[in-house]
Parts: sequence; C-alpha cells; structure tokens
Amino acid sequence: MTEIKMIASDLDSTFLNDKKHYHKPYFTAILNRLLAQNGHFVVASGRDVASVDPMFKSFEGQYDLVADNGAVVRTANGEIIQMVGLHVKDVAVIMEVVNTLPFQPIHGAIFTGITQPYMLKSQARINLTHKAKMAKLYPNLKFIDSVDQINEPILKVTITYEENKMQAFIDAARLTLDDRGHVTTSGYGSVDIVAPKINKANGLQVLASHYGFKLNENLAAFGNGLNDAEMLAAAARPFAMINGDETLKDLYPLAVDDNNHDGVLKTIDTLI
Repeated sequence: MTEIKMIASDLDSTFLNDKKHYHKPYFTAILNRLLAQNGHFVVASGRDVASVDPMFKSFEGQYDLVADNGAVVRTANGEIIQMVGLHVKDVAVIMEVVNTLPFQPIHGAIFTGITQPYMLKSQARINLTHKAKMAKLYPNLKFIDSVDQINEPILKVTITYEENKMQAFIDAARLTLDDRGHVTTSGYGSVDIVAPKINKANGLQVLASHYGFKLNENLAAFGNGLNDAEMLAAAARPFAMINGDETLKDLYPLAVDDNNHDGVLKTIDTLI
C-alpha cells in the first residue's frame, strides 16, 4: 500500500529554477506539512554537501541529504550514514582515459575528497577562468601534480566535455573502469564518476532502511536528468520534470509544472 513518507528531489533544473533559486515561503509551508505527518524531504543531488547546505541554511535539521549522486547520505539530524569513495588508483585510470581521448575537456576535472576538493595543475591550465571560479567557490581547493598525492578516498570525479563529445567520454570511461566505478551525468552539464553501484536510488535505500521505509511504497521522487533514472525507477510515485530529459518523460508521469514555476512544490501539494 502506497503511503508517501519520503519525498526526494533533484536540485538543478528540478527543484531549482534556471536562476538557481526556489520559492522559500512555499517550500516552508510544504515542509511544515510534511514534517507534521512524520515525513522526510530529501535533497537528492549530484552536487556535493558544501554546495547544497548554503542553499538550505534556514532549513537546517529539517531535510535529509543524498549528495554526490549517492556517495554521501546524511540524515536530517546530521548523521552521516553512508560515505563511499573511489580508490585513488581508479581515479588515475579515469585520468588516463581523459588523456588518451583525441579531444580535451572544456575545463579541468574536480576530485571531491572527504576533506577537500582537488584539481590537477595540468588540468587547471585548460581553462584559467574556470580555475579561478573553482578556487573562489572552493577556498580549500588543492592543486596537485598527480592523483597519487591524494591521500583519501574520492567521493566523486566531475569533468565536463562539449555536449557532442560527452557520450564518447562516458563510453570510454565505462569500458575502461568496468565495475570499478559508476559513470553518469552530473545533472548540470557534466559527467560524474562515483564508486561502483552508487547512485541516488542506492543512497535513498540507505536512508529508507534507516527510517524503516520502503522505496516502492513510501517514496515520491522528482528528477529531470539521467542521473535521476535509478531514483525514479525505485520510487512508488516517480515524477519527471516537464523540462526534463525525453527518456524520463516517456517513462514517468510529469510534474504539474516546470522548474521555473515551482513544479516540484505544486506536485507535492497534491500528494500530502
């Protein structure tokens, strides 16, 4: 029997509008209703924790988080119940794929570590504007000569190619890594590589088990991109965004409006 107790939403082009904002008063009202029913709102994003938390600062302690496409799972009370990283040697393999392709990425790969992000100095030179932007966005960004200098698991590797070259990189990375990593889209124009079998559905399953819920009975989920595919497939009530990927729109019911018109919040309004 379906009883929605968890509502999970992607961020970029789903919960957030094109200006990266959301309707806070509307969300406050929806969240209060959900919490009053002992429900949980889950931010399920390809973004890392450091870029999600500032967006929801005024809602601290009221939302659960599946970050880095499932590599990190945190409960509303701040408990980390999953943190899974790639081995550094497999990150080196990823960069070998990058270096052997006949075209360069648009800008350098970011390696999201448990304590800080990293970027290769050689990759940083590809796009100096992006390097400066990343250094400003991540004040603790460390520039390194080799991935061997990273002494901690890597939660996620993020790299961006031109749209017409992205699939070639994804195919090459999947072929080379095989079962040593999961290659997916980031949800906002890049490619993310995380640990094997890690995705948003996996992260949500960890969260559901923690609370005693079942995804196929208690989860409603919203997504727009292919990194949301596993999450939508696992949900009792999946919704694809009107502005989302055509593959998802063919498979799932649509949210009642697009991301620029509070589509997620309007749809939740009909569920609780």
